[in-house]
Amino acid sequence: MSEQLTITCPHCSYSRIVPANAIPEGIKQATCPRCKQLFELNAESMQAQTELPPKTPPQPTEVEWSMTPALPQQQPRPRPSTLSFAFNGTAGEYFGIWIVNSLLKIVTVGFYSAWAKVRRRRFFYGSTTLQGEPFDYLADPKTLFKGWLIAAGAFILYSIGTKVSPLLSGIIILIVFIAFPWLLVRSRIFNAVNSSYRNIRFGFRPNYRESYVVFVGLPILLVLTLGLLAPYMIYRQKKFLVENSTYGSMSFSFNARTKDFYILAVKVLLGFLLMLGLIAAIAGLGGIGQVTAAANTGMTAFSKLAFIPVVALPFAYFILMVYGQTALANLCWNGTRMGNGSFRSTLRTRDMALLFITNALAILFSLGLMIPWATVRMVRYRFDNLKLETVESLDEVMAAAGSRGVSATGEEIGDIFDMPIDFAL
Repeated sequence: MSEQLTITCPHCSYSRIVPANAIPEGIKQATCPRCKQLFELNAESMQAQTELPPKTPPQPTEVEWSMTPALPQQQPRPRPSTLSFAFNGTAGEYFGIWIVNSLLKIVTVGFYSAWAKVRRRRFFYGSTTLQGEPFDYLADPKTLFKGWLIAAGAFILYSIGTKVSPLLSGIIILIVFIAFPWLLVRSRIFNAVNSSYRNIRFGFRPNYRESYVVFVGLPILLVLTLGLLAPYMIYRQKKFLVENSTYGSMSFSFNARTKDFYILAVKVLLGFLLMLGLIAAIAGLGGIGQVTAAANTGMTAFSKLAFIPVVALPFAYFILMVYGQTALANLCWNGTRMGNGSFRSTLRTRDMALLFITNALAILFSLGLMIPWATVRMVRYRFDNLKLETVESLDEVMAAAGSRGVSATGEEIGDIFDMPIDFAL
């Protein structure tokens, strides 16, 4: 009986026994039939087996393991599980990156921007984990720098045009506006293929025709409908960004409904109307005449009420804005699915409002030095309230062929012209 070898996949622990003489010389890799990933044939993945265990069925001889996968009853599907996101970065770590990036961008007149962006993103990606495994950002700063040079050249032409030829600056702005959907798609492709988790890259499908529909056509219709199309436009834009994204061979889908976006918009609108009604009632109760008299004769109880709108209006507006942003983020994440898994976001308006207020006060009284601390607090809260509920093992996801050599021009033009290319849910 020839010597037997037990070959074990290091990715998913699937193992089979093959005769040693079935492995040709020079073969150094095998492909697992379960997770479809390559691995090295070495001492860790191959163990000598002097004899076959009793009642073992015949084993395949192909070193690539191109056999029929095991029957479903032999490989029970994993039970549904909830995977947690976490952010482990600290304000001290980010402060060191932030202060160096800021100083070098000033000293180099912006030339260091590409390296600064990569350092910042690598910190946030590397500090973000899912099921204890970190994400990774793989972009080459030199590629970003080439895009930055093109974008900087366009911005210089625009700046000169505003002083020399308004027509030239207008043409440049028009070109950038028309090119915005293309720039958006190129930016998403670049960031996706340079983002990975467990060595599997993300991707973004270049659907240019739809990008022009949702980012040019719908905004034009929005103006023509006097804003009534706004919830539908936001829905279509979010759906476009989610459903063209991939993780390896696994696609994302967006199950939120247009109705959900209109319901949220109506809630915010009713909140504004209620706020204005209450403030108008309080102002009327105080009386404009009593407010004028209070300057000379002292304020009465009713005249004091007239000053409430001055304080209440900005605060109520702030709360409504925070509610709208928080509810929109929850709606988008909860409507996003990755394969058979779904995301669950549990952000709360009260917590977000408190974070915004304390962060703003800290930045104000520190003259901006607390920006890293405020940023880390906000990112950590968002990830602490984000889960992935799935019935599939992430180890079974095949890595699809990612786009390589993608230009970074789209992203850099968006940054320099302050265009919202890097959309977030």
